[in-house]
Amino acid sequence: MFLTKLSLRKLRNIKEAHLDLNKKTNVIVGENAAGKTTVLEGIDILSRGRSFRTNKIENLVNQGKGGFYIGATIGKVEKKIEVEKEKNKTKILINGKEEKKQSVIAKELAVQSIHPNSHSLVEGPPSERRSFCDWGLFHVEQDFKKLWSSYIKILKQRNEALKTKDLSENMWVEKLASAGEEISTMREKYVSRLQTKLIETGNYIMPNQELNFVYERGWNEKMSLIESLKEKAQLDSDRGFTSVGPQNANIKIMLNGHEAQKVCSRGQQKLIANIMLLSQSKDFYEKRNFPNIMLVDDLSAELTLEMQEKILERLFESKSQVFLTALNDSVLADILYEMDTNVFHVEHGEIA
Repeated sequence: MFLTKLSLRKLRNIKEAHLDLNKKTNVIVGENAAGKTTVLEGIDILSRGRSFRTNKIENLVNQGKGGFYIGATIGKVEKKIEVEKEKNKTKILINGKEEKKQSVIAKELAVQSIHPNSHSLVEGPPSERRSFCDWGLFHVEQDFKKLWSSYIKILKQRNEALKTKDLSENMWVEKLASAGEEISTMREKYVSRLQTKLIETGNYIMPNQELNFVYERGWNEKMSLIESLKEKAQLDSDRGFTSVGPQNANIKIMLNGHEAQKVCSRGQQKLIANIMLLSQSKDFYEKRNFPNIMLVDDLSAELTLEMQEKILERLFESKSQVFLTALNDSVLADILYEMDTNVFHVEHGEIA
């Protein structure tokens, strides 16, 4: 759903702010360190319980205060969602009713972010790309979260049995294999579907370049998961953990037949990450028929103006509710001013 109002209190250098939002595009303008990115962080924390910049609450609270507050209204019915966070406590409210799990809000508020470190989606470890894939499945496949939670629970039980040399670990193998195969099938189908949009978006932003995904499921491609688990039984016993399964999956990103992680510059990696996120956003809208939220922080970093314009064009076509930061008097700000947007000026943590 889209955000209609946003309130921040004691978050970084923002003491208190209340924003009435545009359901399509919102631009946050200011100088460096003014508090622009903090607005985006607030939305990210509201959805996922953490910021794309840091997981440490002490880095987020205002001037050493005990905690912070983020509240918003969402959708046409203006449902109220709130998060209050302190070092060892999180309080989540929906229409005044306390909820236990962050995922309750995440289901309502699908947030993706493009930021200066987005290149880690390409350059980083396989866990970055698994998270990318699983974000999409969480939001478009109803059973994925329950299945993944079940798999992780069984995996922990088997690993604990392996560590303690408990022979009962064999009882977990079949359950682990069954759930793992199902997860892998869901991921493969999702990545395959996303591939079409990746090619389409890639052809526009990076013409004459061949971009595609190769899904690696996390065990020998010639074996079933149960066969692979049995083959690795002695190795797993020696090491004390399960060495194969969807927890080890990877999505190789290929550019012109070569692994992008190994051959691309930082700028190219960032472009590819943007293409991946835009493709995912488009798939989300087609599947759910309502917008996700795209946070775009410092789009100009390492990208030419031509590339920025291409990304913006695809961004607005994705039907997402968009939040962008831009420096005062920048070319990007001038472009955005000409559009139908709500513009917020940030100066020393004050928002107007």
